[in-house]
Amino acid sequence: MSEQGHAKNLEYFKTARGYAVSWGAKYAPSNQLLLEANLNSIIAAAEPALDEVTDAKTPYRNATAAAQDAFDPLSELITRVINSLKSSGVAASVVEDAKTYSRKIKGQRKKPRPQDDPNSPDFDESPKANSVSQMSRTQRIEFLDQLISLLESQVLYNPNEIDLKTTTLAALSADLKAKVDAVQTTFIALSNKRAARNAIFYAKGTGLVAVGNLFRSYVVSFGTKSPEWLQVKDLEFKVIGRK
Repeated sequence: MSEQGHAKNLEYFKTARGYAVSWGAKYAPSNQLLLEANLNSIIAAAEPALDEVTDAKTPYRNATAAAQDAFDPLSELITRVINSLKSSGVAASVVEDAKTYSRKIKGQRKKPRPQDDPNSPDFDESPKANSVSQMSRTQRIEFLDQLISLLESQVLYNPNEIDLKTTTLAALSADLKAKVDAVQTTFIALSNKRAARNAIFYAKGTGLVAVGNLFRSYVVSFGTKSPEWLQVKDLEFKVIGRK
């Protein structure tokens, strides 16, 4: 569920606390978790925890967008590199090796993925092929580095185009690595903030949702037709997705 789900739990909890205060002496739970002081303490912890998750999302999204923007032109650039290599006069075997790296950088296959033959319903041919899921950014950079190493070993590969030179490609690889590292770093920060929020909202027995449901149980003890229960019966506290 989206962040709105967590915020809704907090909104309902604050509403419950407001009603509890408004009822005065009639609100007299025996459970210490339901006392006004504890309700206030939970809210005081939950509000900044929710805000910190939201704040941590911004650098993560920015880092992810920057990485995506940097990787988007990579396939086209590698196509140009391969064509430049082919025109340089290097051995055909070198070109074939470079094409192998190129396909891995782009996530392509040398041959089409085998399809299931409908004439053999008891045998599925498609799983025979190796997965082309090796498209993680880190793996693409690894294959790029291997291609650069191959190009550096070829004296004949000396393009005039600046962006095709091995020094430029090496700088590109370093930049891509930095952007991937930024995504990882900001994701870890976001994950830590989510974990802290989840401990406050969803801790078994003592979290905001657990106490919210204890509150409902206490108020329903006034009677299902009591004005207090009718005020709060629609306040539902749910354990939701932890993201």
